[in-house]
Amino acid sequence: MFNRTKLVSLLGVLSVLAWGALSGAVAATVDLPDGSKLDLEATCPVCGMKMTHGDVGPAAVVFKDGKVVGFDANGDLFRYVLAPEKYGFEPSAIKNLYVTDRGTKKFIEAKQAFYVIGTDIEADMGPEPIPFAKKEDAEKFMAEKKGKKVAGYAEVTVFDLKSAKKTLKMKH
Repeated sequence: MFNRTKLVSLLGVLSVLAWGALSGAVAATVDLPDGSKLDLEATCPVCGMKMTHGDVGPAAVVFKDGKVVGFDANGDLFRYVLAPEKYGFEPSAIKNLYVTDRGTKKFIEAKQAFYVIGTDIEADMGPEPIPFAKKEDAEKFMAEKKGKKVAGYAEVTVFDLKSAKKTLKMKH
């Protein structure tokens, strides 16, 4: 039989444990190579989806002021960076760019990565440039997936991010 003091103490411990579990679930973050944190609960500014650590993402832009913007897919990072006027930022304010290496699933510097363009791998927003830290890994993947080319960061274009599939338009 519990006395009142033990019961109050037990309830206090349980509430602290429950709060810790809930706050851990709410504050799901991933460390980026520069020490910044990517909030996995945030939504991608390009497509509105939550971050996932899977085959095509996440990716992140870290600004000089410390702000981190995350993307659920590597292609969305390019869609964002290639349209600064649309998303309201100055390109000169960017400190670091990170993408997820296809092989290791670790964050790598986007400007140092090698991207396989033209595979059949697509995310919700369209074709994905598939990043690798090593050029030989990108070339092997390109051959296996019948990709069109291996490109450096500066060679990825808006055209590479557009789907070749035609969209049917409905008449109203």
